[in-house]
Amino acid sequence: MTLTHPCSPSLPLPTRRWAPGTQCITKCEHTRPKPGELAFRKGDVVTILEACENKSWYRAKHHASGQEGLLAAGALREREALSADPKLSLMPWFHGKISGQEAVQQLQPPEDGLFLVRESARHPGDYVLCVSFGRDVIHYRVLHRDGHLTIDEAVCFCNLMDMVEVPSGHQVCGGGAGQG
Repeated sequence: MTLTHPCSPSLPLPTRRWAPGTQCITKCEHTRPKPGELAFRKGDVVTILEACENKSWYRAKHHASGQEGLLAAGALREREALSADPKLSLMPWFHGKISGQEAVQQLQPPEDGLFLVRESARHPGDYVLCVSFGRDVIHYRVLHRDGHLTIDEAVCFCNLMDMVEVPSGHQVCGGGAGQG
């Protein structure tokens, strides 16, 4: 069987190999797999089962479908495991895997500045900062960028606790605002 890269050939290959058990996020869509390959959509969560002899391929298990198959290393990025930090689950503002509607319910009655952080259902590996303002709850996607977290890509934080607890105008991860 000849294996071809399911995504754009311009995707860079990861610089290190992932061990079995590593959770990854797919960076592209591959909905028409060849026999033995894994079907996935951009943002899906997969777990590495084993690295193939060809170092640019892995056998992985898809979290949602439970299916196993091959996929190209260039189609993956490692899922950053901030939620694995035991301190995070102790934070009263972290609510884990709840929906946007559940977040709105948790933030009732409305009170300006009341907030919570939840895991993103639409973008596995990312988080959502939900903030009560006026009569609304505003949902801000928290992105992983180069090992740091950001909402606006101008200011980066080392982790969720730093993002939530840093007073406005104070130093953030890497020395100053926008540095990372």
